[in-house]
Amino acid sequence: MRLRHLLLLAQLPFWALLLIAFLILQTGLDRRVQVLEQSRVTRTQLEGVNALLTHVVDMETGVRGYVIAGQPSFLEPYYRGETAYPAVLKALSDSGTLRDGDRAHLNRIRGIIQQWQTEVARPEIQARPDRPEAATAMVRSGQGKRLLDGLRTEVETLTQALTARLQASDQQAQRQLDLLRLELGVAAGVLLLLSVLTTLGAARLLTRPLTALGRGAQQVSEQQDAGAVTEQGPREYRDLTGTFNRMTERIVEARRATDHAAHELASRNAWLRDLSRLSDAMQAARSLDEGGEILTRALPHLLPGTSGQLLQHNASRNLLLHAAQWGDPMGSPTPDHCWALRRGETQGDPADEPFMPPCPGQSDTYLCAPLFSHGETLGLLRVRPDPHTDLPALRGALNDVARQVALALASLRLQDRLLQQSIRDPLTGLYNRRHLEAQLTAGVAAAHATGGPLSLIALDIDHFKRLNDTFGHDAGDAALVRVSAALRDLAPAGSTPARPGGEEFTLLLPHMTQAGAAALAEQVRTAVEDLHLTHDGLPLGQVTVSLGVATLPAGGTGDALVVAADQALYAAKRGGRNRVVTAA
Repeated sequence: MRLRHLLLLAQLPFWALLLIAFLILQTGLDRRVQVLEQSRVTRTQLEGVNALLTHVVDMETGVRGYVIAGQPSFLEPYYRGETAYPAVLKALSDSGTLRDGDRAHLNRIRGIIQQWQTEVARPEIQARPDRPEAATAMVRSGQGKRLLDGLRTEVETLTQALTARLQASDQQAQRQLDLLRLELGVAAGVLLLLSVLTTLGAARLLTRPLTALGRGAQQVSEQQDAGAVTEQGPREYRDLTGTFNRMTERIVEARRATDHAAHELASRNAWLRDLSRLSDAMQAARSLDEGGEILTRALPHLLPGTSGQLLQHNASRNLLLHAAQWGDPMGSPTPDHCWALRRGETQGDPADEPFMPPCPGQSDTYLCAPLFSHGETLGLLRVRPDPHTDLPALRGALNDVARQVALALASLRLQDRLLQQSIRDPLTGLYNRRHLEAQLTAGVAAAHATGGPLSLIALDIDHFKRLNDTFGHDAGDAALVRVSAALRDLAPAGSTPARPGGEEFTLLLPHMTQAGAAALAEQVRTAVEDLHLTHDGLPLGQVTVSLGVATLPAGGTGDALVVAADQALYAAKRGGRNRVVTAA
C-alpha cells in the first residue's frame, strides 16, 4: 500500500464520524425546534387567557363606574371589551394544541361572560338612567362579583394548566439540548481518540527506522549514558549509526570528566555558601551564648564526619571553656599543653606533623585550629575525624571555618562589651537608668498581659552629702560600691538592680508582690546597716539607707509606679531615715 493510500484510508473514520455528528446535530435541532414551537404556542395561549381576563375586568370596571357616576363615558371600556373578547375566545378555541380539558374551561369562561352580560351588566346599564337606586341594588346584590369570581377561578385553572405544560416543554427542550451536547461530546471524544490512535499508528510506521537513532541522540542531549544504537536499514542509515556511536563514546567520556569537576566545584561552592550563611547568622547573633548555639548547629554541617568542640579562653586565660560541641564527647586540653595554641597554626595531622607529640591523654587522631583575631587568641576549634575522612581536605576546611568563627567571636565579644558599657553604671556595675527604663516598660507590659504583680524598691543613702563633705568623694564612691554590692547580692534572679544616678538605687522586681518586696527591702536595709565601711584605713561610720516600696496597680503605668516608690522613699526620709515605707 502506497503512502497516499494509507493517508486516505486513515482519513475515512474522520469523515464517517463527521457525517454522523452532522446527522445527530440535525436531528437534535429538529427536535428542539419542535419543542420550542410548542412552547411558543403555549405562551401565546397564556397571553390570550390573560388578555381575555383583562377585557372582562375592563368591562366590569366600566359598568361599575357608570352605575356610580352615571356618565356614559365610563361605558367605553365595557363596549371596547365587549367587542374585543369574542375574537380572543375564538383565537383560543381555534388553537390546535388545546386539549379537551382546556376547551371545557374556555366554554365555561364563555358561558360565565355571557351570563354576566345578560344578568348583570346590561340590566344595570338599562336601569341606571331612570332607576339609579335599582341599579345600585343590583350591584349590592353581589351576583356580578360571584360570576366574576367564578370567571377568575376558571381563568386561573386554565392558566395553571398552560403554565405547567409550558414548564414541561421547557424542561423537555433542556433535556434535548443536554442530550445533544452529550452526543456531540461523545462524538468529539471518539473523534479525538481516533485521531490520537491513528496519528500514533502512522507515526510508528513512518518513524520506526529512525526511532533508535533519535532515542540515542536524545539521551546524549540530556546528558545520559547512551548505549550503542543497533545498525540496521539502508547503508546510509548504517553509516550514520556507526558515526553516531563513535561520537557518543567520545562525548560520554568527556562528559564524565566534566561532571566530576563540576561536582567538586558545586560542592565547594555549596560549602562556601553555607560558610557565608554561618557568617551572616553569627553577625545577626546578639550574644556569645546565641552564637554558641548557632555554631553547635552549623559546625557538624560544615565539618561532616567529625566530632568536635569549640573552646574559648576564660577571663584569666588559663582555661579553655566549652562554647559549642557536637558528635562524641572529647576531653579539653589546657592552653599550656595545646601545640596549636603554642605554634599559632593548625596542628594534629600525623602525616603533616610526624615529629609533634599529641596532647597529654590524647590518643586519637585530631585536628586543632587556633582562633585568632586582631592579634588576640580567642580559643580553639578542635575536631576528631572519622577513620575514612580525607584529612588534607578536612584541614583546609577547618582553617576556613576557623577564620570565620574567629572573626564572628571577636565581633560578638566586642558587641557584648559595648552592650555592657551602654547598660551598666561604670562605678558600681549595676544597670544604668536607660536599661532600667527599658526593663520597666517591658515589666509593665508583661504584668498587664499576665495579671502578675510588679514591684519596685527605691532606696537612697542617708546623709550621703555629709559623707562626701567629711571624707571626700573617693570615700563616697567606696560607699556607693559597697551598697551596690549588697543590693546586687540580695537581688533575686530576674530582677533589675540599677543606679539611676547619684546616691539613688532602684530594684525592679517582676512577679513579686508588695509584701514580698517589703520583706526584701527590709533585708537590704539590714544588710547595709551591718556594713563596716573604711577608706584609706579610716572608718566611715555607719551607713544607712531609706527605702520606698510600691507595687503596680491594675491598669497602672510605669511612671506612676516610679512616682509611688519615690513618694514612699520621701516618706521614709521624713520619718527619720533608715527605714522601709510601703506606698499606699
